[in-house]
Amino acid sequence: MDVHVIGGGPAGSIAAVSAARTGFNVVVSEEHEKSGSPSNCSGLFSKEGIESLGCFFDYRKFVLNRVRGAVIDFSGEKIKVSSKDVVGVVCDREKMDEEISGNAESEGVKFEYCKRIKGVYHSDNIIGADGPSSGVAGNFNFPKIKKYVGTFQADARYYSENPDFVEIFISSSFPGFFGWVIPKNEETAELGCGVVLPNSPRDAFKELLKIKGVERTENEKGWTIPIKWREKTAGTFGNKNVLLVGDAAGQTKATTGGGIVFGGNCAAIAGENADDPEEYERKWKRKFGVDLFIHQIIQNHLEGKTDDELRRLGRWIKELKLDDYLSRKGHMDKPTRMVRPELLVHFLKNL
Repeated sequence: MDVHVIGGGPAGSIAAVSAARTGFNVVVSEEHEKSGSPSNCSGLFSKEGIESLGCFFDYRKFVLNRVRGAVIDFSGEKIKVSSKDVVGVVCDREKMDEEISGNAESEGVKFEYCKRIKGVYHSDNIIGADGPSSGVAGNFNFPKIKKYVGTFQADARYYSENPDFVEIFISSSFPGFFGWVIPKNEETAELGCGVVLPNSPRDAFKELLKIKGVERTENEKGWTIPIKWREKTAGTFGNKNVLLVGDAAGQTKATTGGGIVFGGNCAAIAGENADDPEEYERKWKRKFGVDLFIHQIIQNHLEGKTDDELRRLGRWIKELKLDDYLSRKGHMDKPTRMVRPELLVHFLKNL
């Protein structure tokens, strides 16, 4: 085999397809009996972001709900960001992940399931897509990821007057991160939260249920998400070229933990450059590094705020009508799209 991908989730499957299309023979090793299970992540994506991966799968088959905005609660001070257009979609993650790996198999990628790799690889070109505690990263002594979020979420009966809006809660109840309500339809929603580890996501989740007055939940699950990328994500070790993608590389949005858009696009670059680690790292950082870094800056800034400071921030956003600006110009994935001269004009007009 020319390329060995470890991990058959979205990032691994996309990397495999990209490598196969480049002309490599590819095998994927997945430790579970199928891709997409168990599903531990929320299925909310920006519409533009998920469409950027349209050459690998059709997300439209898995849409449960369409989102036009969010109500953001800064420790009691609420702002509303809205659009007349659909800006996000809620998808069935388990079925979507199965589709992505199935598409890879249909393009000639070989999958071996129930296969945990412990240091013996099928190729000298290795792509590690094996999650935040990557065994590939450990085997080749890559730098450790320095910050993680622990999440806990569940489904619940939840009536929403505006099922096309998500709810976000930023307060000391969710240290370093936030709580959320993502409607799947008018009667059901996912409630969840994340906290910077070693804080307890279960304790934070109990607080979210109190805030929303929800007593019964089902399909409880949790996950660990990296919110800083590794200082090095690729290298040559003896005769082996090793590339890390997705959560294994820390290619996630530090503000939300979302990884499929950035991780998937970086995985596509990895597949094309499976035998050139230096080129892979240069390309993904040049294309996505600034946006991911800005997400880290925002998360770091909010992490240190007290509840009083968060309320003042919410009031300040409303006084400067930044909620209006975000409604018109906001972008869920790429903050660089918002940093334009018109943002300065908006500030000056509303100061």
